[in-house]
Amino acid sequence: MVSLGNDSLLCCLIGAIILVSQQYYISTSRELSRLLGVCRAPVIQHFAESLSGSVSVRSFDQENEFVNTNYNLSNDFSRIQFHIAGAMEWLSFRLDILSILTFAFSLIFLICMPYGIINPGIAGLAVTYGLKFDGIQTSFIWILCNLENKIISVERILQYSSIPSEPPLIVEDNRPDHSWPSKGEIDIVNIQVRYGLTMPFILRGLTCTFPGGKKTGIVGRTGSGKSTLIQTIFRIIDPAVGHIFIDGTDISTIGLHDLRSRLGIIPQEPIMFQGTLRNNLDPLDEHTDEEIWEVLHLTNPSSDSVTFFIVLKEYFID
Repeated sequence: MVSLGNDSLLCCLIGAIILVSQQYYISTSRELSRLLGVCRAPVIQHFAESLSGSVSVRSFDQENEFVNTNYNLSNDFSRIQFHIAGAMEWLSFRLDILSILTFAFSLIFLICMPYGIINPGIAGLAVTYGLKFDGIQTSFIWILCNLENKIISVERILQYSSIPSEPPLIVEDNRPDHSWPSKGEIDIVNIQVRYGLTMPFILRGLTCTFPGGKKTGIVGRTGSGKSTLIQTIFRIIDPAVGHIFIDGTDISTIGLHDLRSRLGIIPQEPIMFQGTLRNNLDPLDEHTDEEIWEVLHLTNPSSDSVTFFIVLKEYFID
C-alpha cells in the first residue's frame, strides 16, 4: 500500500511539473508562431515583387535598396526563428532534466527495496523501459505543443472567413440606365469615412459638389483624405455616415459592377498587368479592335505616335 501510494504521488508530481512546463512554453510559442507567420509573408511578397520587376529595378538603379530591404525582412524572419529555437531548447532541457530525475528516483527506489518484495526480472524490465521514458515523454509533449501551434493556421483561416464580404455586384431592382452617368455631377452629403470600426474618421462631415463636365482638383497634405475620397466614390470603402450621389443616383443603392464599370480612374503609378496590351486596354473584352485603335489615335495624334501605333499594330495579337 505504501509503494502504491508513493508511486501515485510520484506520478501526480511528474504530471503536474510537465503540465506547468508545457503551459509556460506554449503561451510563448503560440505568440512566436503568430509572429513567424506575420514576418514570413513580407519576405515572400517582396521577393516575388523583386523578381517580377527586376527589369524596372535595374533600370532605375535600385538594386541596393531592394537588397537592403530583403536583408532587413530576412533578419526579422530569422530573429523570430531564433527565438522559437530557443524556446524549444528551453523546454527540451527541462524535460530531459525531469526524465533523468524521474529515472534516478525510480532506480534508487528499486535498489533500496528489501530483497524478495519485487521480482528481479520485473525490476530489470522496469529499468529497461525507464531508459526509454525520456524519448517517449519528450515526443508526447512535442506532439501536443506542435498541434496547438499548427492550430494557429486554422485560427487565421477563421479570421479571414469572418471578414464581411462586399455588397452585391448587381442589384436587379435598382440598376442605372445605360447612359448613366450622363453629366458626371457628384454630390457628397455629410460623409464620414474610417477604415475600421475602432479607427478614427479620416473624412469628417464632408459636404461638397463636383459639377459635371469640369476639371476639379483636390489638394491637401499627406494623409488628409484625398485617396480615401476616391476609394469612397468607388465604394472600396463605404462611408459610415452620409451619402454620395452621382447624377442624382445614390451609389450605395446600386451594385458594385454597375458603379465601377461606369467610372474610370488613372492610377498614380503606371502599371501594366501580365498579358497582352489589348487585355490591359480592354480587360472585360467589351470593345472591338477598331474602337481601341481609334482611342489610341485620339490620345496623341502626333506623327511619332502614329508611327508607333502602326508598328505596334503589327504585333497586336491576342
